[in-house]
Amino acid sequence: MAKIQASGKSRIEDYSQQTLPPYTISDSLRPAIDELDLWQNVEELRDQGYTIVKDVAPDELMDDLRSVIHTFAGETEGPAKDYAAAMLLGRHPVIDEIATLPKLLAVTEASVGQGFRAGQFIGSIKREGDPALGLHADQNWIPAPFPEHNCVLTFCIPCEGMTAQGGATTIVPGSQSLRRHPTKEELEDPELIPIEVDKGSVAVWDGSVWHASGPRTIPGTRTVLHATYQRLYTQPIDNYTHLLEDTAYVAKASPEMLSLLGADLFFGTATAASGGTNMKKFMHSARMSKI
Repeated sequence: MAKIQASGKSRIEDYSQQTLPPYTISDSLRPAIDELDLWQNVEELRDQGYTIVKDVAPDELMDDLRSVIHTFAGETEGPAKDYAAAMLLGRHPVIDEIATLPKLLAVTEASVGQGFRAGQFIGSIKREGDPALGLHADQNWIPAPFPEHNCVLTFCIPCEGMTAQGGATTIVPGSQSLRRHPTKEELEDPELIPIEVDKGSVAVWDGSVWHASGPRTIPGTRTVLHATYQRLYTQPIDNYTHLLEDTAYVAKASPEMLSLLGADLFFGTATAASGGTNMKKFMHSARMSKI
């Protein structure tokens, strides 16, 4: 694999700075990639469209996450009851802890840049006999050709680990380079490989890569948190702005969580009284969008 390059500047001083090429690591991010030993993951994500990040969280945290997902799924109404739990960010400390794990944040910045936002945090439960999910790219609301810079990054966090027989995510390696949706013919007979993941590790894929999931053919459950992060200029899949209006939540939230919620961005800051957007946040957003 070709090595990932680092940029020549650690901070952008001018918002008109040239944008870094895709998967070029800024000097400000480089220490985290070094410390967390993530260079191979970033290279695989760039070249294959997916990677497995190992030893992200201890087993005890995965057990807690599983319990939280099952509890909230039991409170879901309608057909998704006991199968899915949506809008999880801010609903339980375990979810917020997972969302801001250092390895997740570092890989996310490498893929979708600084200032990335929380897109979607949803739990899913697959049981024996549950069917497969069809082939798609996660940023399937974006017209082709997909942007050169990745806009959506999804972590699949399996609480019990993930195997082929257990209904693992399956993927077409390298398909992200096509920067388009699969054709009808490609949907019919894709060349998929399963992503098998040990408990405590996570799978992550580029928003352009084609993937699906297999049926579960063994007893038990596949309990997964799908944590999606988005480039700062894109519309988040789920709307978490209500958390920024909760003063008690904001007072306790970490800087990383507030950044995920877009607290530092200029979107939505204009008021009739002010006559425009918050220019300090605008300049900050413009700088981060180039990294």
